Amino acid sequence: MIRRLILALTAFASLTTVATAENLKEAVDQYLVSAQSGPLDSPWTVTGNLGVTVTDGNSDTFTLTFGVEGVTKWDSWTLKLKLASIYAESNQVQSANEHIFIERLEKAFSDIESLFQELYLEHDDEEKLHFRIQITVGYKRRLIKKEKFEMWGEVGAGVLYEEFRATDDTEAILHLGVNWTWQLTKELLYTQIITFYPSLSNGGEFRMYWESVFSTPIGDRLDLRLSIIDKYDSDAPAGIKDNDIIVALSIAIKFTKE
Repeated sequence: MIRRLILALTAFASLTTVATAENLKEAVDQYLVSAQSGPLDSPWTVTGNLGVTVTDGNSDTFTLTFGVEGVTKWDSWTLKLKLASIYAESNQVQSANEHIFIERLEKAFSDIESLFQELYLEHDDEEKLHFRIQITVGYKRRLIKKEKFEMWGEVGAGVLYEEFRATDDTEAILHLGVNWTWQLTKELLYTQIITFYPSLSNGGEFRMYWESVFSTPIGDRLDLRLSIIDKYDSDAPAGIKDNDIIVALSIAIKFTKE
């Protein structure tokens, strides 16, 4: 099932690059070749991270953060999968239970531009969000490239479906984003993702996803990470805060699966 989904997304992205009927056959042939050495047959770089915080005494708290990222490349394609979860209790009462999954497929045309397709899934107990499903497609281009700094911008559109405990909604959205990597020092890497999702169905409403990560190596395959995720919803349901911030300190381990 997963292989069929990946190949279907690959086929869709391939066919969107076809400008005329004359090169349709060529695009299909290229897709069939790339599918034979696709994501399930290519090497994967996998990074897992885990963070635990426990306090006892004047305050009784427990926080667990978990994440895993996988990246594979073949030909001019890149597939990224990411899962991030947080669970927390304060005085034995649940204060956080949130899970985010992101799938992203990119087709590069050159070193500076590509098309992308992104799937975003989210569940959040404290936000009373059963699930959020968001699918966007768009165009990505490199804006700046220096020795220690690189920035990319992207624009696209898609569909968002949200189901809360009391309401549900489907709307068309824009995808406007910028992301960069900055090698602050020899041992400290800073990465940033900022994405806005203005609503095309409800004027003036928007969502924002902000993710900052500071990473420093502490071993051959180990990194110490400080992650800050900020999610903003201008039209949050009644009784729900419009701004949701997660701060996590974790240890990440990276390995390659051939």
